Amino acid sequence: MSYQVIARKWRPQAFDEVVGQTHVTTALRNAIRTGRVPHAILLTGPRGVGKTTIARIVARCLNCEKGPTETPCGTCDACRDISAGRSTDVQEVDAASRTSVDDVRELIESIRYAPSPGKHRIFVVDEVHMLSTAAFNALLKTLEEPPPSSLFLFATTNPEKIPFTVVSRCQRYDLRRIRIADVADQLGRIAEAEGVSLSRASLVSIALEGDGSMRDAQTLLDQLIAYGGNEISDETVATVLDLIDRRVLLAIARACIERDAAAALDACARAVDSGSDPKRLAAALIALLRDLVVLAIAPDGELVEASDAELEELRALAGSTDAARLRRMFRAMVREQEDLAWAPQPYAVLEMAIVRLATMPDGEDVARLLARLDALERRLAGGGNVGGG
Repeated sequence: MSYQVIARKWRPQAFDEVVGQTHVTTALRNAIRTGRVPHAILLTGPRGVGKTTIARIVARCLNCEKGPTETPCGTCDACRDISAGRSTDVQEVDAASRTSVDDVRELIESIRYAPSPGKHRIFVVDEVHMLSTAAFNALLKTLEEPPPSSLFLFATTNPEKIPFTVVSRCQRYDLRRIRIADVADQLGRIAEAEGVSLSRASLVSIALEGDGSMRDAQTLLDQLIAYGGNEISDETVATVLDLIDRRVLLAIARACIERDAAAALDACARAVDSGSDPKRLAAALIALLRDLVVLAIAPDGELVEASDAELEELRALAGSTDAARLRRMFRAMVREQEDLAWAPQPYAVLEMAIVRLATMPDGEDVARLLARLDALERRLAGGGNVGGG
């Protein structure tokens, strides 16, 4: 098969193409430009945010025939060989499948050889936290006194599992989840180049499902293209990704805020009847309540990922009540979600959770009750007559 998936086809080949990790790429570019590249680099972060990609870019920068350079040409034999994974000077190791001390000793033995034809001998170790304790111990001496022109590039999603003695010998860079807007923008550029038509709302929905992972979002886009072709509607995106209907979700939240339990239950029933899983519906409602709390406190919307039209609707809904009540609704729904995870009848638990949100007392009622309890405690402490007679 000659088809190349979007995540591979659109993998960044230079620092300028990396999305959402400027704090890392800027530091590495400066290190390469000034000749201050450390012998061991640790790249951490969630899956699909660019750890291995950045490691390969560093390898190209150092071994490019026009380098070391912060902008590899991408056309020389060294750059092409590294991109294709056939460079003799750049070795990629999957620590998840090569965890033993013997594997590490083999790696250490190979690093003693001088690079040829490149300028540096580079080892990219993915999921390095999977190495055994003995393997890490065998690696310590080499990390402390590495051979000249050698470089270790470690990538991991679980840095807390790496011994501190190893971490302390590396220069660490923490990659972040990519902003939803940045992911959506990149998906839009890819879709345009691939001749695929999607709305901005669909791009945002795909980015949200990717949860800050560019690779996951690109995989979802690939899946949607396979299903819908070059014209992908919002309905297709909702069907393929099993998205909760935002209109129904907003109807539930609005009914709860307006204390209309019947309308909230009706909207919940519509969502479940359309195929929505109760647990996913609860998670989506929690995310929506979070957005409403944030908008009630900071209406500018910088901290909420949504299209402009939806942002206006959310802002109006958040303004129809107070932040304290929205915060209590959020906390109540989080507690209900814990029960929902193990419930034999999740739909019934979800219904009761929604009823609780719609019938939640005002904060003033709670405040009055607390004031009465406080007054009662003071009277008891002072030996007063509780009965009042």
